[in-house]
Amino acid sequence: MTWTESWESQDLAALENASKLRSFAMDPAWAEAAASSGYATPLRLGLVEGGSLQAAAIGLQRARMGVSKVVCGSNGGMGILASDLRGGARLLEEIRKRWRSSVLQVFANEPFPTRSLSWEPSFSIRLDLRPQIKQIEARFDKRTRNSLARAIRHDVNAEPVVSASDRDRAFQMIEKTAVSKGFVLPPRGYLEAIHSAFRKAGLSEIVVAKQGADLLAVVHVIGARGSASWWKGGASTVGYRLNASLVAHSRAIEIVKDGGYETYDLGGTDPHDPRYAGIHRFKSSLGGTLVETSVGLRSSSVGRALLRLRFG
Repeated sequence: MTWTESWESQDLAALENASKLRSFAMDPAWAEAAASSGYATPLRLGLVEGGSLQAAAIGLQRARMGVSKVVCGSNGGMGILASDLRGGARLLEEIRKRWRSSVLQVFANEPFPTRSLSWEPSFSIRLDLRPQIKQIEARFDKRTRNSLARAIRHDVNAEPVVSASDRDRAFQMIEKTAVSKGFVLPPRGYLEAIHSAFRKAGLSEIVVAKQGADLLAVVHVIGARGSASWWKGGASTVGYRLNASLVAHSRAIEIVKDGGYETYDLGGTDPHDPRYAGIHRFKSSLGGTLVETSVGLRSSSVGRALLRLRFG
């Protein structure tokens, strides 16, 4: 048994086959974007036995004033893969020893049998894109279909951005929406690096909904390793009123499907938490399936308090 901090693409593909899982959170594009933008330090660790990769994890580490947080994956993608639970648990124990972070958060398909982390459910809503587009849209709930049709009647249309000026306007709208809604948003440099890295790795499209020349809503989708995900988005006051985000999502679904992706992950919110009731209803209205996976957390009480203040 040996540990490695790098692996070849074919080794990761073999591990995906062995674990029967694929995750776009394991794609090198995340590490490239984090490093090139200076947003976070990418960390990798893998377990090798018998000459083959048996478990692997990718994390992004951010540190401020001596307090560090490492996140592996997200509720839309596992940050650790393992051919069996035992191997995954051994990898997590080694990660704890080596990375020594104040807070470690690991998204996984299921809990690993280790005392190093406490596990709780993680949720995501995923759309199956294998049916024809009309069948996908027919799964939208009735109110959503009516709102989408009404927005189109009001001459709201959506297409991927082409010009640098439209891309800049789209990022500005994402930033303004985050401020107005109280969302934590990474800096612009990281958002742009994600767009660049995933365009090379697989898919990155910034879809904007407009009424004439007026920008109303933005949906940024990224994809790799067989899965696409809603990364960031935003809308103006008029855009919310006209349901322009539905038009943008409808076009994004078409783009993702045309790109050969079979799954569109809308990200997750806890369906039992009233704070997220509105966004959960919106995501659910698009006809996806609520998928429950797991997230493991290790932290000290001091680390949790400091990270809430410093990292959001």
